[in-house]
Amino acid sequence: MRMLHRLCTLFVVAVVLTASGCRPASKGESGAEITNPRDFSYPLTAGKYTVVNVFTDDKDHPKAKANAQDALTANPDIKVMVGLWAYNPPMIYEALKSSGKVDEVKIVGFDEDDATLDAIKDGHIVATVVQQPFAFGYKSVELLAAMSRGADVKFPGDKLYTPTKVIRANNVDEFRAEIENIRAGKGTRPPLHFEKQDTSKPVRLAFLTNSPDDFWKLAEYGCKLAAKDFHVTCKFDMPTGLSAGQKQYIEDYITEKYDGLAMSVIDPKGQTEIINRACEKMNVITQDADAPNSNRKFYVGTSNYMAGRQAGKLVKEACPEGGKVAIFVGVLDVLNAQERALGVIHELMDKDIPAEFAEQSQ
Repeated sequence: MRMLHRLCTLFVVAVVLTASGCRPASKGESGAEITNPRDFSYPLTAGKYTVVNVFTDDKDHPKAKANAQDALTANPDIKVMVGLWAYNPPMIYEALKSSGKVDEVKIVGFDEDDATLDAIKDGHIVATVVQQPFAFGYKSVELLAAMSRGADVKFPGDKLYTPTKVIRANNVDEFRAEIENIRAGKGTRPPLHFEKQDTSKPVRLAFLTNSPDDFWKLAEYGCKLAAKDFHVTCKFDMPTGLSAGQKQYIEDYITEKYDGLAMSVIDPKGQTEIINRACEKMNVITQDADAPNSNRKFYVGTSNYMAGRQAGKLVKEACPEGGKVAIFVGVLDVLNAQERALGVIHELMDKDIPAEFAEQSQ
């Protein structure tokens, strides 16, 4: 059985967050719970490791590379760099090449950027934790279509999780073959929840990303296939301008009376009002990055905290003796960034996995 088929058939539905939207936390020096990694004091001692900082770049690729170069300059003895958004590992790799330290610093990645996969095959990146953007797109369209046609769609904990996978040199070719199948329009459909729908009712849906990144192209293939399968139209938008860019699209969907929206939320606190406005007019779900305190129906995507723990295990594997670690991500206002970084840090600290995640160890 092909690997992506195994990924798509292993959907996990579980209770992970309470209705209040609380997340796994650490204690700061004051005893207050820390859920956003920016609130730690850096450098941070994490067991045998020292996390020098969590660097953000506002989705600016040159800045992402500069961040890695700056981290190297300030910490010439750094051991591992962790890139948590799709473009971060390639930018880290470029910085290491420019600094002549490709063979001295290990890279742990996230997602399946072509440059990341090339570097894994060549032995320059240890591994990458991959998600299922194709499934994000397909399931979002399937479930929104079902709701628009009257189905009562609910999941325990308001979450439908898709598992992640670690891609290394020994399975990168197989994984790339599956990616090429998706790009050729031959992606494997994930298991269906609502295969039979009243397709006579027209439905207009929208899928809103958080940026115009190559990561989202795989989600677009999923949306297109599901739109064909369930006889709906789906507008696929990749905005620029962070949350301000998303707001204009959402206002347009409201004005144009769309039936459903699946969005990757950039700022869960700052966007609650506009999300709730959309919820008054259409079915809204989140995918990739959540806004648990909004009125959205549910979330479809990765268990980002557990994916962070998975990346943390790769850091330990790459550097079992300990040492300095730098973490890189786009924006820490985004919930998936917070949870991934927190998962990495907790894994390096050897903290117990919170009970709500214990059955989802990856």
